[in-house]
Amino acid sequence: MTKPPPGVPGVVELPVPGAAADVRVALARVAALAGWAESVRDCLDAEEMARAAAFRHESDRRRFVVAHCVLRHELAARTGEAPGALRLGPPVPVRGPRAKPRLEDHTLRFSLSHSGDLVLVATAEREVGVDVEHVQDPVAAEQVLALLHPAEIAALRALPAVDRAAAVTTVWARKESLLKALGSGLFRDPSVDEVGAGPVPRRPVPGWRILDLDVTPGPGTDRVDVRAALTVRDAPGRI
Repeated sequence: MTKPPPGVPGVVELPVPGAAADVRVALARVAALAGWAESVRDCLDAEEMARAAAFRHESDRRRFVVAHCVLRHELAARTGEAPGALRLGPPVPVRGPRAKPRLEDHTLRFSLSHSGDLVLVATAEREVGVDVEHVQDPVAAEQVLALLHPAEIAALRALPAVDRAAAVTTVWARKESLLKALGSGLFRDPSVDEVGAGPVPRRPVPGWRILDLDVTPGPGTDRVDVRAALTVRDAPGRI
């Protein structure tokens, strides 16, 4: 069952089987929340406002505003702070050279991803990374395929061509979620970690768990062909 998180109309909390109770993932749709986001956009800080204004295309600006308003309201619901009072402080390195954003004055961690009309916000009392991807077209999928781990490439090449693009997108979402959780982004070579091309994600980095997410459309919404994944740090002592 999905349920609406407090404070964000129309957003649903996705079930995350296999994750600890502190891990939550919220799903939002840009088109449904564009008006709401404009009405609450004063919760964004000066840097976010400047980034929003810098977009050349209105669709990109709208997606950014919705995503960051949802992020702030999700963080507010979990911390008890007002959305505009939260300080998304200077990024801090976690692993590798890429900086990872953090929430100042709170232990809560978060990750944000968006693709097309969809926005995912993951929050947890541990490091977390989330990614959502629309299924790539066959040409783009072939380009991505060449970047993957050798075992993943072999497994994906063995699939019928008609199934390959969706499978590549699944692997890429798993890999992006892992790299975001680690804080390395694509500064870490995507061919290094074997996240797996099978039905169950592998565990290439000790202490971290990758989980596939089911982004199922709700009643009255158009079906979209997407893949999503979440990576979370294990609790101490968990195997």
